[in-house]
Amino acid sequence: MANILEKYGIKEVADVMFYEIADDGGPGAPVLYLDTLKVSTIEQTAEEAEARGGKGNPPLIVWDYGKEITVTLEDALFSAKSMAIMFGNGTVSTLSHITKTIQFTGSKVPTKFEGPQGKVYAVPTTGVSYYDATGATVSTGSMTSDGVYFATFQMPIKNSSVIEISANTFPGTYYITGDTYSRKESNGVDEFFQFIIPKAKVQSENTITLEADGDPSVFNMNLRVLRPADGKMMKLVKYDMTETAG
Repeated sequence: MANILEKYGIKEVADVMFYEIADDGGPGAPVLYLDTLKVSTIEQTAEEAEARGGKGNPPLIVWDYGKEITVTLEDALFSAKSMAIMFGNGTVSTLSHITKTIQFTGSKVPTKFEGPQGKVYAVPTTGVSYYDATGATVSTGSMTSDGVYFATFQMPIKNSSVIEISANTFPGTYYITGDTYSRKESNGVDEFFQFIIPKAKVQSENTITLEADGDPSVFNMNLRVLRPADGKMMKLVKYDMTETAG
Protein backbone atom coordinates (compact mmCIF):
# COMPACT_ATOMS: atom_id res chain seq x y z
CA MET A 1 0.00 0.00 0.00
CA ALA A 2 1.40 3.37 -1.01
CA ASN A 3 1.91 6.04 1.63
CA ILE A 4 -0.81 8.58 0.78
CA LEU A 5 0.94 11.24 2.90
CA GLU A 6 4.15 11.09 0.84
CA LYS A 7 4.72 14.39 -0.98
CA TYR A 8 5.56 14.79 -4.67
CA GLY A 9 6.29 17.52 -7.18
CA ILE A 10 5.23 17.63 -10.83
CA LYS A 11 7.03 19.68 -13.49
CA GLU A 12 7.61 17.62 -16.65
CA VAL A 13 5.23 18.02 -19.60
CA ALA A 14 3.10 14.97 -20.40
CA ASP A 15 3.15 12.73 -23.46
CA VAL A 16 -0.47 12.45 -24.54
CA MET A 17 -2.26 9.62 -26.36
CA PHE A 18 -5.65 9.92 -28.07
CA TYR A 19 -7.83 6.81 -28.48
CA GLU A 20 -11.14 6.13 -30.11
CA ILE A 21 -13.82 5.54 -27.49
CA ALA A 22 -14.87 1.88 -27.45
CA ASP A 23 -18.49 0.78 -27.04
CA ASP A 24 -17.88 0.08 -23.34
CA GLY A 25 -16.46 3.59 -22.78
CA GLY A 26 -12.86 2.41 -22.56
CA PRO A 27 -9.96 3.12 -24.90
CA GLY A 28 -10.26 1.75 -28.42
CA ALA A 29 -7.73 2.07 -31.25
CA PRO A 30 -5.00 4.72 -30.74
CA VAL A 31 -5.32 7.61 -33.20
CA LEU A 32 -2.71 10.20 -32.13
CA TYR A 33 0.43 10.37 -29.99
CA LEU A 34 1.87 13.73 -28.90
CA ASP A 35 5.41 13.57 -27.53
CA THR A 36 6.65 17.06 -28.52
CA LEU A 37 4.40 19.13 -26.27
CA LYS A 38 5.71 22.35 -24.74
CA VAL A 39 2.86 22.73 -22.25
CA SER A 40 0.09 20.47 -20.99
CA THR A 41 -2.28 22.00 -18.46
CA ILE A 42 -5.42 20.83 -16.67
CA GLU A 43 -7.83 23.38 -15.22
CA GLN A 44 -10.91 22.72 -13.09
CA THR A 45 -13.57 25.35 -12.45
CA ALA A 46 -17.03 25.33 -10.90
CA GLU A 47 -19.81 27.75 -10.09
CA GLU A 48 -21.15 28.52 -6.64
CA ALA A 49 -24.49 29.39 -5.12
CA GLU A 50 -24.58 30.61 -1.54
CA ALA A 51 -26.98 31.41 1.26
CA ARG A 52 -26.21 34.64 3.13
CA GLY A 53 -27.78 36.13 6.20
CA GLY A 54 -27.29 37.62 9.65
CA LYS A 55 -25.32 40.70 10.65
CA GLY A 56 -22.97 41.69 7.84
CA ASN A 57 -24.72 39.29 5.47
CA PRO A 58 -21.88 36.70 5.49
CA PRO A 59 -22.06 33.46 3.46
CA LEU A 60 -23.60 30.68 5.53
CA ILE A 61 -23.81 27.75 3.13
CA VAL A 62 -22.14 27.30 -0.26
CA TRP A 63 -23.26 24.92 -2.99
CA ASP A 64 -20.91 23.96 -5.82
CA TYR A 65 -22.27 23.10 -9.27
CA GLY A 66 -21.44 23.27 -12.96
CA LYS A 67 -18.01 21.65 -12.76
CA GLU A 68 -15.86 22.23 -15.84
CA ILE A 69 -12.51 20.61 -16.63
CA THR A 70 -10.46 21.86 -19.56
CA VAL A 71 -7.13 20.64 -20.91
CA THR A 72 -4.76 22.75 -23.00
CA LEU A 73 -2.04 21.11 -25.08
CA GLU A 74 0.60 23.30 -26.73
CA ASP A 75 2.66 21.38 -29.28
CA ALA A 76 5.99 22.53 -30.74
CA LEU A 77 5.40 20.42 -33.88
CA PHE A 78 2.45 19.14 -35.87
CA SER A 79 1.63 16.06 -37.89
CA ALA A 80 -1.01 15.61 -40.56
CA LYS A 81 -3.07 13.63 -38.06
CA SER A 82 -2.84 16.20 -35.26
CA MET A 83 -3.81 18.97 -37.69
CA ALA A 84 -6.76 16.90 -38.94
CA ILE A 85 -7.99 16.34 -35.38
CA MET A 86 -7.59 20.04 -34.53
CA PHE A 87 -9.40 21.41 -37.58
CA GLY A 88 -11.68 18.65 -38.85
CA ASN A 89 -12.93 15.15 -38.22
CA GLY A 90 -9.48 13.53 -38.09
CA THR A 91 -9.45 12.34 -41.72
CA VAL A 92 -6.31 12.76 -43.83
CA SER A 93 -6.54 12.31 -47.61
CA THR A 94 -4.24 12.97 -50.61
CA LEU A 95 -4.08 15.05 -53.81
CA SER A 96 -2.32 14.35 -57.11
CA HIS A 97 -2.08 17.98 -58.36
CA ILE A 98 -2.01 21.45 -56.87
CA THR A 99 -2.39 24.96 -58.32
CA LYS A 100 0.81 27.04 -58.34
CA THR A 101 1.27 30.68 -59.34
CA ILE A 102 4.68 32.30 -59.77
CA GLN A 103 5.52 35.95 -60.46
CA PHE A 104 8.05 37.06 -63.06
CA THR A 105 9.17 40.22 -64.86
CA GLY A 106 9.83 40.59 -68.59
CA SER A 107 8.70 38.88 -71.73
CA LYS A 108 10.64 35.66 -71.18
CA VAL A 109 8.32 33.14 -69.54
CA PRO A 110 9.84 31.09 -66.69
CA THR A 111 10.64 27.42 -67.25
CA LYS A 112 11.48 26.62 -63.61
CA PHE A 113 10.98 27.93 -60.09
CA GLU A 114 12.75 27.49 -56.77
CA GLY A 115 11.37 25.78 -53.67
CA PRO A 116 12.65 25.05 -50.15
CA GLN A 117 16.39 24.48 -49.62
CA GLY A 118 17.12 25.76 -53.14
CA LYS A 119 15.40 22.85 -54.89
CA VAL A 120 14.42 23.63 -58.48
CA TYR A 121 11.19 22.49 -60.15
CA ALA A 122 10.16 22.61 -63.81
CA VAL A 123 7.15 24.63 -64.97
CA PRO A 124 4.84 22.45 -67.11
CA THR A 125 5.14 23.04 -70.86
CA THR A 126 1.37 22.92 -71.36
CA GLY A 127 -1.68 24.17 -69.48
CA VAL A 128 -0.03 27.39 -68.25
CA SER A 129 -2.13 30.59 -68.05
CA TYR A 130 -0.50 34.04 -67.96
CA TYR A 131 -1.87 37.21 -66.33
CA ASP A 132 -0.67 40.78 -66.02
CA ALA A 133 -0.60 42.88 -62.85
CA THR A 134 -4.29 43.77 -63.24
CA GLY A 135 -5.33 40.11 -63.40
CA ALA A 136 -6.14 40.20 -67.12
CA THR A 137 -5.19 37.22 -69.28
CA VAL A 138 -2.24 37.90 -71.60
CA SER A 139 -0.50 35.96 -74.35
CA THR A 140 3.23 35.37 -74.41
CA GLY A 141 3.58 37.52 -77.52
CA SER A 142 2.08 40.60 -75.85
CA MET A 143 4.41 40.68 -72.84
CA THR A 144 6.83 43.60 -72.47
CA SER A 145 10.36 43.66 -71.10
CA ASP A 146 9.40 45.67 -68.01
CA GLY A 147 5.98 44.14 -67.35
CA VAL A 148 5.06 42.19 -64.21
CA TYR A 149 3.25 38.91 -64.90
CA PHE A 150 1.96 35.78 -63.23
CA ALA A 151 2.06 32.20 -64.49
CA THR A 152 -0.58 29.81 -63.11
CA PHE A 153 -0.51 26.06 -63.69
CA GLN A 154 -1.38 22.66 -62.24
CA MET A 155 1.64 20.96 -60.69
CA PRO A 156 1.81 17.19 -60.05
CA ILE A 157 2.67 16.45 -56.43
CA LYS A 158 3.60 13.45 -54.28
CA ASN A 159 3.60 12.52 -50.57
CA SER A 160 0.67 14.89 -49.99
CA SER A 161 -1.44 15.13 -46.83
CA VAL A 162 -4.77 16.91 -47.16
CA ILE A 163 -6.93 18.09 -44.24
CA GLU A 164 -10.33 19.22 -45.47
CA ILE A 165 -12.11 21.81 -43.31
CA SER A 166 -15.77 21.98 -44.21
CA ALA A 167 -18.75 23.76 -42.68
CA ASN A 168 -20.32 20.57 -41.31
CA THR A 169 -17.29 18.74 -39.87
CA PHE A 170 -16.00 19.42 -36.38
CA PRO A 171 -13.33 17.90 -34.10
CA GLY A 172 -14.35 14.69 -32.36
CA THR A 173 -14.44 13.19 -28.87
CA TYR A 174 -11.68 10.90 -27.62
CA TYR A 175 -10.42 8.82 -24.69
CA ILE A 176 -7.15 10.47 -23.60
CA THR A 177 -4.23 9.57 -21.38
CA GLY A 178 -1.24 11.71 -20.45
CA ASP A 179 1.99 10.23 -19.08
CA THR A 180 4.56 12.18 -17.09
CA TYR A 181 6.57 11.82 -13.86
CA SER A 182 6.15 12.94 -10.28
CA ARG A 183 9.24 13.40 -8.10
CA LYS A 184 9.21 12.14 -4.53
CA GLU A 185 10.14 14.86 -2.04
CA SER A 186 11.87 12.50 0.38
CA ASN A 187 14.49 11.06 -1.99
CA GLY A 188 14.21 12.98 -5.31
CA VAL A 189 13.27 9.84 -7.26
CA ASP A 190 10.88 10.12 -10.22
CA GLU A 191 7.79 7.91 -10.33
CA PHE A 192 5.15 7.41 -12.99
CA PHE A 193 2.13 9.70 -13.10
CA GLN A 194 -0.78 9.51 -15.53
CA PHE A 195 -3.98 11.43 -16.08
CA ILE A 196 -6.90 9.58 -17.66
CA ILE A 197 -9.80 11.34 -19.38
CA PRO A 198 -12.46 8.89 -20.58
CA LYS A 199 -14.33 11.46 -22.69
CA ALA A 200 -12.81 14.70 -24.02
CA LYS A 201 -14.16 16.87 -26.83
CA VAL A 202 -11.59 18.68 -28.96
CA GLN A 203 -12.66 22.32 -29.17
CA SER A 204 -13.15 23.93 -32.58
CA GLU A 205 -11.32 27.22 -31.89
CA ASN A 206 -7.77 27.08 -33.27
CA THR A 207 -5.16 29.51 -34.55
CA ILE A 208 -2.06 29.04 -36.68
CA THR A 209 0.34 31.99 -36.60
CA LEU A 210 2.51 32.59 -39.66
CA GLU A 211 5.00 35.44 -39.29
CA ALA A 212 8.33 36.48 -40.77
CA ASP A 213 10.16 36.88 -37.46
CA GLY A 214 9.78 35.81 -33.85
CA ASP A 215 9.38 32.30 -32.50
CA PRO A 216 8.04 29.40 -34.58
CA SER A 217 4.31 28.79 -34.50
CA VAL A 218 2.97 26.49 -31.80
CA PHE A 219 -0.11 24.36 -32.22
CA ASN A 220 -2.71 24.58 -29.48
CA MET A 221 -5.31 21.90 -28.90
CA ASN A 222 -8.00 22.74 -26.36
CA LEU A 223 -10.06 19.93 -24.83
CA ARG A 224 -13.29 20.07 -22.86
CA VAL A 225 -13.81 17.13 -20.51
CA LEU A 226 -17.28 15.59 -20.71
CA ARG A 227 -19.12 13.43 -18.20
CA PRO A 228 -18.91 9.70 -19.03
CA ALA A 229 -21.58 7.18 -18.06
CA ASP A 230 -20.07 6.50 -14.61
CA GLY A 231 -19.67 10.23 -13.83
CA LYS A 232 -15.89 10.03 -13.32
CA MET A 233 -14.57 12.80 -15.53
CA MET A 234 -10.85 12.28 -14.82
CA LYS A 235 -8.45 10.09 -12.91
CA LEU A 236 -5.00 11.12 -11.66
CA VAL A 237 -2.84 8.06 -11.07
CA LYS A 238 0.57 7.96 -9.36
CA TYR A 239 2.02 4.49 -9.67
CA ASP A 240 5.10 2.28 -9.88
CA MET A 241 5.81 -0.92 -11.78
CA THR A 242 7.99 -3.94 -11.19
CA GLU A 243 11.20 -3.43 -13.10
CA THR A 244 12.32 -6.19 -15.47
CA ALA A 245 15.79 -7.53 -14.81
CA GLY A 246 18.29 -6.48 -17.48
